[in-house]
Amino acid sequence: MVTGGSRGIGRAIVEELAQRWNVVFTWRSGQQQSEDVLAACGKLPGWVEGICCDGTDPGQVDKVTADLLTRHGAPHAIIHNAGITQDRLHLHHDAESWTRIIETNLNAVFYFNKNLLPEMLIQRSGAILLMSSVSAIKGNPGQTAYGASKAAMVGLGRSLALELGRFNIRVNCLLPGIIESEMTQEIPAEVQKLLRKQIALRRAGTVKEVAQAAAFLIGDESQYMTGQSLILDGGMTA
Repeated sequence: MVTGGSRGIGRAIVEELAQRWNVVFTWRSGQQQSEDVLAACGKLPGWVEGICCDGTDPGQVDKVTADLLTRHGAPHAIIHNAGITQDRLHLHHDAESWTRIIETNLNAVFYFNKNLLPEMLIQRSGAILLMSSVSAIKGNPGQTAYGASKAAMVGLGRSLALELGRFNIRVNCLLPGIIESEMTQEIPAEVQKLLRKQIALRRAGTVKEVAQAAAFLIGDESQYMTGQSLILDGGMTA
């Protein structure tokens, strides 16, 4: 299961995973984009299903997860990808914008986990991947709320890994750096040029590279890896 799978990194993850697994993804807005993902995955080995669900609404999450468990059983993996940035200086945030970011990026993780984890415990296998960001470990002006939510994911992942390890459920975080996506396309060209100079490889990453890392972290190739944070930033934080 991939939350926020209709665009950008989420879409790339869905398309990557569908080459090996069956995938359910959620989306909150953009029905056409969701349909585009389904069309792109139509000839891949795994079947793909998109479901409209606002992860910040516990009632919607309860309804969607109950239906999925009835129809498909416990998931092999949950990839918590849904997130927003809404960059602004700390003093320019109001309670509404701050809460919206925390609800979307962090609280939604809890809402999905509390419903899906019990069945995964019974299954005694699985993986949880928290899509964090280098903003969790590297300060960035204008991203106090975003950075706080992504840093919280790292702390959540470490503790949850210790709680779930005895049930053979692994929990890891993936921290992408600057990735070419719809989000970065909104950054002015001159700013992008300056940002690339901070990266050892002198380029932004691709959504495909992030998707491949995500597939590794939930797959058999990483069976002895849990409680860890994989940084994928081209050397920006080296």
